[in-house]
Amino acid sequence: MRLSRLPSWLVVGACALTLTTTVSAQSVPAVATPDVTALRSIEDQVARIRGLEPLAAPSVQLLDHQSLRSFLVDQFERSYLPSERESDQKQLVALGLLEPTQDLVQIELNLLTDQVVGVYDSDVKSLFVVADHSGFGPAERITYAHEFSHALQDQHFDLNRIAPKHPESNDRSLAAHALIEGDAILLQTVWAQRNLSQDELQQLAHAAAGSDDSLTQVPLIVRSELLFPYVDGFSFVRQIYRQAGDSFAAVDGLLAKPPESTAQVLHVDKYRNQVHPAALALPDLAALLGSEWRTVGSGVLGELDTRVLLEQWGSPHTEAARVTSGWSGDRWQLVEKAGRSAIVLKSTWETPAAAADFFDAYGGGLRRRFDPAQVEESSDDRQALTTPDAATDLRLQGSDVLAVIAFDRESANTIMGAFTSSAPSAPSPPSAP
Repeated sequence: MRLSRLPSWLVVGACALTLTTTVSAQSVPAVATPDVTALRSIEDQVARIRGLEPLAAPSVQLLDHQSLRSFLVDQFERSYLPSERESDQKQLVALGLLEPTQDLVQIELNLLTDQVVGVYDSDVKSLFVVADHSGFGPAERITYAHEFSHALQDQHFDLNRIAPKHPESNDRSLAAHALIEGDAILLQTVWAQRNLSQDELQQLAHAAAGSDDSLTQVPLIVRSELLFPYVDGFSFVRQIYRQAGDSFAAVDGLLAKPPESTAQVLHVDKYRNQVHPAALALPDLAALLGSEWRTVGSGVLGELDTRVLLEQWGSPHTEAARVTSGWSGDRWQLVEKAGRSAIVLKSTWETPAAAADFFDAYGGGLRRRFDPAQVEESSDDRQALTTPDAATDLRLQGSDVLAVIAFDRESANTIMGAFTSSAPSAPSPPSAP
């Protein structure tokens, strides 16, 4: 899935991924009874560092890997709606971020079951931590510190408010995940420095260095969205924390007013200056195109995924990051006729020059993706490509860029005509949360 679709948060701890989720609890076999004294000690240490007093003690279970794996698969199946699965899969294929033969659901399930070592359930306020039969070592302790920090976040700021279930905007959800996990990673880092020995820290580092390379085998979009919360999220939170004199009170301010976009996470000044993402409106294309068409899904790509889109089709990371730093807002809509998908992506940029940079970069990516293609037009403000099973129309309009990717030239022209004739409303900043 797009993991941010679920009310869940994935992070890399010292050795593996930790999951915080708002799924319904069920009976899961435990491998050991937690040492209550040890757990209370970690909770006290975390509360002192974080500056938040626990309002209640969460229940805790230590599990073996298979028990947690079964638990996660069951909750995944319950939480990821069929309509979301279809929209996510077809959107990523339409944009060329997944191969048609790649199954997004199976990829994400494999990652969850291979990597996750801890769960916080914010619906029933319970923590689950993987522990082997050798005891509660440094890996389990740092995982518990991380998960207990999520319990504190939930008790004081309500995680379901920060990251609601079934979000309309994947981009905003990713930003919320980045805040939640960035805070928890910062906390576990400080906790480990204060409470683990050098030998234990080296043990964790060694285990992390020897972990499998399953993340390197997944599609770039999945890997980027998975890593974003605990890499870029950690960087975002740490900047706020350090500039406040190493104060978690400043992080509390973030939780009270979360970032609205991945752009605000990637560029902390955009958060500080409250540079809101523009809210773009698209017409109901299926209604305009006729009864043979249906809407599959719509949403916001955001700066992060727009950068990945450029990287996927040949832009170096640094160049893609430079181009997409001018992102201001976007909206995509996926429609379908007789089982064949077409997607429209409208993006708006901070300046006409920034829009032109994206037009050029994405135009190059489309040429590489659809090579060899017949070039219908290639000018300063329009590029149109045609292949036997695809057609594109990319247009530069001031500070906006409009892209259509369809399954043939007739459909691409029809969609572009319907879109341009509908005169959608101009972008405007969203209302304050």
